[in-house]
Amino acid sequence: MIDRETLYEKIADAINISEEMFDYAEAEYKKIAKWIEENSKDYDIVIYPQGSFALGTAVKPYEREDEYDVDLVCEYQKDYGFTAKRLKKTEVYSVLTGYARAFRIKEKRRCWQVTYEHNKKFHLDVIPAVLRGNYIDITEQLSAERYEYIGSNPKGYIFWFQSKQRIRYNAIRTGIVANQKGIYTYGEIQPIKEYKIRTPLQKAIQILKRHRDILFKDDTDNLTPISILITTIAAELYKNEGTITETLNSILGSAKEYVEEHKENGKYYIYNPSLPSENFADKWEEHPERAEAFLNWLDDAKKDLMDNFTTAQSDVEIATLVECALGRSVTQFVFRGNNAVITESSNDCEGVEKALVPYKVQAILSAPQRQKLPSYPRGYRVIIGATIEKPDGIKYRYKSDDAPIDKDCSIVFIAGFSGVQKPFKLKWQVVNTGYQARSVNGLRGEFSEEGVNEIKHRESTLYTGSHAIQCFVIKKGRCVAQSKIFIVNIK
Repeated sequence: MIDRETLYEKIADAINISEEMFDYAEAEYKKIAKWIEENSKDYDIVIYPQGSFALGTAVKPYEREDEYDVDLVCEYQKDYGFTAKRLKKTEVYSVLTGYARAFRIKEKRRCWQVTYEHNKKFHLDVIPAVLRGNYIDITEQLSAERYEYIGSNPKGYIFWFQSKQRIRYNAIRTGIVANQKGIYTYGEIQPIKEYKIRTPLQKAIQILKRHRDILFKDDTDNLTPISILITTIAAELYKNEGTITETLNSILGSAKEYVEEHKENGKYYIYNPSLPSENFADKWEEHPERAEAFLNWLDDAKKDLMDNFTTAQSDVEIATLVECALGRSVTQFVFRGNNAVITESSNDCEGVEKALVPYKVQAILSAPQRQKLPSYPRGYRVIIGATIEKPDGIKYRYKSDDAPIDKDCSIVFIAGFSGVQKPFKLKWQVVNTGYQARSVNGLRGEFSEEGVNEIKHRESTLYTGSHAIQCFVIKKGRCVAQSKIFIVNIK
């Protein structure tokens, strides 16, 4: 079975911006920067990237049709007396409209979005700004006609972020240089493309952002956690760990506590480390539902990206969890070359040719007392883990259709699944077989429901035979995920 660190490394590679995408984006931003500078000779302007491309935390678009972008700061080096509105609407816009490669220029709250005729899946977000000493003022649109300057410090933030991972970054870079010396013994050492050096912090942030993208892909209420909050909290909690596993454990093990500790008089404060006057969580006071969504997402991320993998007992189960948490394309990349795992992780007993279904499962599926849900989701998404608790206190893990268990034991089932936001409820269905269960009217087949967000379920071993349990995730009255049938054999 794939080990945890290898899994995370492959996931990070699957979602990372390709070298071709990065080089293309870099070339395009240099071209537009040159255009702006050449056509603004009356002003001293510097153009530079900010955001995920500059930090090394950009991820591939989740859907093929989705766009990817680069944020560019168009920084005027002096105060030329422009109002925020004039700087954005007149000065910067007029230069952009003459750029031949621009297909469409669309105004956003803090930038101009430049889309290309020859590549409509890529765009540049150009942010007008004025240098104010050790920080900048960027323009923000408050209403149709109202604009103002707000403080920012993207260069300072990049420097801070790099400082949080400096030890690990230097260690990785030194290793690459040492390896190159071995390769190029008789020639010149090749220059290192810095964006190829990715620390566990950068990879962990990429994984968290992809999980966020999947979980909130249908968000229409503006609840999606913003990248700057994820990045800042992750960097604050990073201790230069050497693996992604350790890094995710540090981040997800402490992030919720970190957020709650940064609360004063009922208001959350996650300060910009490069500009303490800026609170990245300032919108949470006006929209408390965003704070709740962020905290719930941290719980979901810990469950989906860490806890569930301890329940999985095979590559098929891991592939199922990865697909639900991070997308089908990631699963195909991680398990490429192993079509059996990819295919089986998408199958489900309902609707599969009966000849391919194990005999015991066929018996459960055809049991007359087994109630059915009105509809089933496509594929299975829930992985069931089980722990046997014997009367003498001994505990051990139990796999589906494992060796028979003694009577009078307890079984604690735990559901592992991804891709479902809170709140949810689980329905559990136990189907018993055999003479003993039938003789006492204990065949069962109905659904039992646990409390909101409760993922554990307890049963007792009472009747000799092969029995089964299945789990269904219910959200807003609809079944959104289900498990395979889990077989329990009792002596």
